[in-house]
Amino acid sequence: MSQISIRQGEDYRPFESDDLPVRIGTDLNADIRILGPLSIGVVVLLDFLDGRPFIQVVSEKPEVLINGRLLTGNHWIRNNDRIDIADKSISFELDGVNQLTLTVSSNEDSLQPTQFQQKTAGSTIFGSKIFKFSSATFILGLAYFLFYLFTANAVLIKLQPFESEVSIIGGYFPHLKIGGRYLLRQGDYQLDVSHPGYYPLSATIAIDEDSSQEVAFDLEKLPGELIINTLPIIDSIVSVDGDVVKPTLAGGFIIAAGPHTVKITADRYFAVEQDIQIEGMELTQEIEVVLTPAWAEISVQSSPTGANILIDGELSGISPNTFEVLEGEHTMILNKSGYKPFEQSLIVKASQSQSLDSIELSRLDSKLKVTTNPNGAAVNINSIYQGLSPVMVELPPLKAHVVEVSKPGYQSLTEEIVLQTREEMQASGAKDFLEFAINLKPLKGFIRVTGTEGASILADGKQVAKIPSTIELLAKAQTLSVQKEGYVTQEISIQPTPGYEQNLKIRLMTPEEAVLAAMPTTIKTTQGLLMRLVSPGTFVMGAPRKDQGRRANETERLIQITRPFYVGVREIINKEFRQFKPRHTSGAETFRELSNGLHPAVMLTWEDAVDFCQQLSYRESLELAYEKINGQYQLIQPVTNGYRLLTEAEWEWLARFNGGAGKQRYPWGASMPVATESGNYADESGEGLIANVLTDYWDGYPVTSPAEKFNPSPLGIYDLGGNVAEWVNDYYAVYPTNLNQVELDPLGPGEGTVRVIRGSSWRHSSISSLRFTYRDYGTLGRLDVGFRIARYTDTSNIDE
Repeated sequence: MSQISIRQGEDYRPFESDDLPVRIGTDLNADIRILGPLSIGVVVLLDFLDGRPFIQVVSEKPEVLINGRLLTGNHWIRNNDRIDIADKSISFELDGVNQLTLTVSSNEDSLQPTQFQQKTAGSTIFGSKIFKFSSATFILGLAYFLFYLFTANAVLIKLQPFESEVSIIGGYFPHLKIGGRYLLRQGDYQLDVSHPGYYPLSATIAIDEDSSQEVAFDLEKLPGELIINTLPIIDSIVSVDGDVVKPTLAGGFIIAAGPHTVKITADRYFAVEQDIQIEGMELTQEIEVVLTPAWAEISVQSSPTGANILIDGELSGISPNTFEVLEGEHTMILNKSGYKPFEQSLIVKASQSQSLDSIELSRLDSKLKVTTNPNGAAVNINSIYQGLSPVMVELPPLKAHVVEVSKPGYQSLTEEIVLQTREEMQASGAKDFLEFAINLKPLKGFIRVTGTEGASILADGKQVAKIPSTIELLAKAQTLSVQKEGYVTQEISIQPTPGYEQNLKIRLMTPEEAVLAAMPTTIKTTQGLLMRLVSPGTFVMGAPRKDQGRRANETERLIQITRPFYVGVREIINKEFRQFKPRHTSGAETFRELSNGLHPAVMLTWEDAVDFCQQLSYRESLELAYEKINGQYQLIQPVTNGYRLLTEAEWEWLARFNGGAGKQRYPWGASMPVATESGNYADESGEGLIANVLTDYWDGYPVTSPAEKFNPSPLGIYDLGGNVAEWVNDYYAVYPTNLNQVELDPLGPGEGTVRVIRGSSWRHSSISSLRFTYRDYGTLGRLDVGFRIARYTDTSNIDE
């Protein structure tokens, strides 16, 4: 930090930078007082500029001597300098650069005796009029001055630079400057400041009642001129602090004083950026900038020569050649008539020359057109697939190419071809391509077709024969279409083999059979119960009179089931039933085993079974199958796709006829005795609980058993006989025998008092009750009666 110290006799005073400048003069506020009138004020200022001490003469009276010479303007202070001013002599001791000590001593040679004039005798002027008028004027002037002097405030105006010229306009009194301060009365004044090399300043200052005020102003330096010399001397773009500047007519750049970042940009050279301090004050500064090339030399040769060299699409020369390329990644392309363009990436580093390996140019491909009879043959050239004939390909000339042609049903062909150059093809006056035409030899096989007689066989949309017949077809994978009125058209994929005869049997389906075949064979309920699809069909319900064990209510009727339906593969078990009726016990009060969660739910009424169906339909967002009329459940007609009980006709079609898969008298077959593992009947384990039991049969369960414990029916349905009997949908009635007229999907009587129960249970052991045609009825829940659910087909809940 720069510092000035003053030593005067025993007095020692240090000055920090905030206390500068040091004032020397007659002013009462001067830091070093000299002898003289107060009106002279500050004579000399001491301060630091750019870290160097200097002295500045402010007033020329009295004279200031520096080392014995008259001093005017400014002077850089050096060690051991001395100034003499009025009655003071000041020596300077400079320690290093920024420590300055002033030693002040009295200069006795400057003290001169006052000369007095002897008064001459003569007349006095005190009595003259002129004296009196002059005296009055002097007194008025003195009063005016004293009023101004005592009512004005001493204002210190600090300026940077110090020697700036100041002009003050305003007020009704003169603007006296005493001891470096201006005497100004309260009010507003116009202040004009100027100094060479700086912008002039005009400002308004307000003088208040404070007896001592200070105002400070820093003048802004005028811009300077910067001259930039580049090596090499080339046109360049100059930007200052990011903004492009234009040169003057003389070539320099006018830039504001202060620190700046200058950037010089020239084509094909790296940009140069540097910081510079502009002195301003209309001074001229000059810098020299060395530009670094941003390119490298690239040498290119080719075979043949004479190829155009393009860098990023711009022509740079003809091979062989050496040219300049800017630093970076570029794409080089060589073009020559009759040859393929050659493309290569270049990574260029400035000033790092490259000599590329000689580039071998390839001739342009010649054209080959492959045609076949018939069209559509696969064409491979050099083991690469080119498409289906006819096809045009481009291949290198003057070398062998292997052409392979193949088409399903035809004999394949392989041949080697050499193409001429394009120039040779064009010179011969023929086509500008070579055509390779091939007649394919067909391969055929024989197919013997049997099945639905009279059905038409179509290949590629054309009829080729009718069933039965033997047809000759191309030995390729193809699709035959078989159709006949009243049947669903069927498409068959085949591939005849040359020299062999194949047999193909096609049975067309009716629309109804096709719909059934498209349905999923199983679905699942949200409870996880598997339901199996049952096909429609026609059968005789009931038993003939001579059937052993037949009862009077088993009259024969001709029935047709017209709609396929889904049926649960087992009866509803306690675990499922309790989801809707949690407190149901299934008669556990009588036999504890009946309440097992995996056993069929029993001790429930027909209405309980229907209510379960309704709630399950609601859960799965299906249409409800039943509605209540006068407080009684009635099946909605036409029947919806909601869950319901089997109709009596559906139950017998499912149980006795296995949905069309074969007729059965008993669950295990056509006759007694009961087959092992065929079901849960009244066996020897139930002795003591049941009056009549089957001898020599043991199923291991005195009452109900878990569902799906014993062998299923051929259709995969469990417990159609044994375990528990089942509520079905119909009211109970005895029907007359009717084998002359078919009943379609019968639902039973429209009203009644009791409901039909079908199937044998764990309580049954007689020939009559074990038969599938056995019919029972009831209203109340029983320990051996449960139910299974059914519904018409739907695509929801498909077991995937």
